[in-house]
Amino acid sequence: MRVKCRSFMLLAVISALFFFPRTVSAAEQEYDFNRNSSVTIEDSSCYAVSGSYTWLKYTPKADGYLTVKASGLYGASEGSKGYLALYSSTKSMILSSKSIFYNTGNKGKPYWYEIAFGLQKGRTYYIRVKGETGVKLSRTFKKVKRKSGESKAKAKNLKKNRTVTGMIPAGVSNADWYKVKITKKQKLRLYYGAKTRGSFKISVYSDRQLFGSRNIYYTQKQQKLTVSLKQTPSSKKAGLDAGTYYIKVERANQDSSGFYKLKWE
Repeated sequence: MRVKCRSFMLLAVISALFFFPRTVSAAEQEYDFNRNSSVTIEDSSCYAVSGSYTWLKYTPKADGYLTVKASGLYGASEGSKGYLALYSSTKSMILSSKSIFYNTGNKGKPYWYEIAFGLQKGRTYYIRVKGETGVKLSRTFKKVKRKSGESKAKAKNLKKNRTVTGMIPAGVSNADWYKVKITKKQKLRLYYGAKTRGSFKISVYSDRQLFGSRNIYYTQKQQKLTVSLKQTPSSKKAGLDAGTYYIKVERANQDSSGFYKLKWE
């Protein structure tokens, strides 16, 4: 009778272990991305193996955008995969999409292994790494001096054929405003580029009317947006009247941040 009880108890323990596995927690790794321009996370330390995140701490000395580049370990042909996310200084507030996917196997397509974040001077940020494999992460930072206005009333003049650069910071709802002066009836052609994993929005206004808008995403080549009047009965687009027009650049969703450039002709 005792043997049967012991056998039953042993079976119960084994069943419990099978159906209710123990959670093994590992200490999270943290690196100072200011002191280390590159960080290597070994396969044994990636999230898929260790069950713990790796955190990269960064505090910019100027307003600008941080580009994080992922590359495979030891030139591994299969590449490295995983997810990044930008957090506040307390790691309690997420400032980007929760799962920004990177895959270094997509060679020749930087969108898949270069992620840009717009950051503000003096603020501390954390980048959370959730790796499916080991990965090497390196960073570069580009300072961006604001040349825009904070509102339509304070819009900065944008000269024809002059390219301006701008930065949309993470977690901030401010928009950038520019104004252009058209001296004759014409279509307004805007040329732009962007580095973001979310999307920005470009809108063109007169004093009271919206003439056109577009959501813009990561670009490898310069893109064009042509703004004109609505179709006429002859099915042709008419040019805008001479006057002052305002260009607004903003985040299209709360997860977006990064860099853009803009010019008109």
